[in-house]
Amino acid sequence: MRGGDGHGVSRLPRYIKIIERGEIDMKARPRLLHDRPATFVLDSGHGFGPVACMQAAALAVGRAKNIGVCYGLVRETTHTGAIGRYAQWIAQQNCAALIMGCGPALMAYDGTRVASMATSPIAIAVPSGKNGPIVLDMATSTISNGKILQARATGQKLPPGTVLTADGEPTTDPRQAEILLPLGGPKGSGLGLMFEMLASILASAPIQSRALGPEHRTRHVANLAMLAIDIASFRQLSDFTYDADALTAILKALPRQSGFDEIALPGERSNRTEAARRKSGIPIPEKLWQELEEIANEHAIKMPALLSAPAK
Repeated sequence: MRGGDGHGVSRLPRYIKIIERGEIDMKARPRLLHDRPATFVLDSGHGFGPVACMQAAALAVGRAKNIGVCYGLVRETTHTGAIGRYAQWIAQQNCAALIMGCGPALMAYDGTRVASMATSPIAIAVPSGKNGPIVLDMATSTISNGKILQARATGQKLPPGTVLTADGEPTTDPRQAEILLPLGGPKGSGLGLMFEMLASILASAPIQSRALGPEHRTRHVANLAMLAIDIASFRQLSDFTYDADALTAILKALPRQSGFDEIALPGERSNRTEAARRKSGIPIPEKLWQELEEIANEHAIKMPALLSAPAK
């Protein structure tokens, strides 16, 4: 809905393949392994990532409201979707959020030519007054893995300097792209490493050492670290949102560089995309629509009606 087209329905074919490989436990129910007033560890049991992550977000907000802050870990889950959604939801509850994600090795650690680190997304969100939550949601790779999947569906070339082939050679062909490069070189891979420390190793659920080391584990698995901060525990919420609005208004009014039509805030374009798509619908690439039709036919499911022809 918000324009993150590397997530959502584009992931459905891959989710089904993960289920068919037995890597998602359809009967899993998240359970608390560690349960304290300001900290928790929620074990997903290899169930669906969004189920565990939304449950964790609700736990984190509830505890932050009671004690001021809460740091929670979600371990041994599967693909968690767009983590900005969880940060956005936490901010809608008048809390600030910081979320760090870890997953399979898809990105080359700076200086290597093999997949050796997750794309390790980070999402930060705060409430504001006039525009709702301000949400930063980004991967620590130059582009997200979902962009590769999207480019394969549309046939578009990838930007130079963003991906490598399986042999470790640069490419712009999404069909040959297998390894992502870190954002800012050592900065992106450094962030990915520290997220693995704070989300995976802290939760007694290391991903990269088990995948890259002697075990060579290939199972799809993900972890998430989530910090919720109750704004009202530090200052009046209305004062915070007033100051947040004041700062963003000043930034948007600053002189612009040549070629910039406006100064955009984190999540501002996504808000506009959501507003437009709630009226006009979500564009689905033709190739993806065909994949979805094949899945629907195989399982005797009726496809939803189209508002127009699939996007080329």
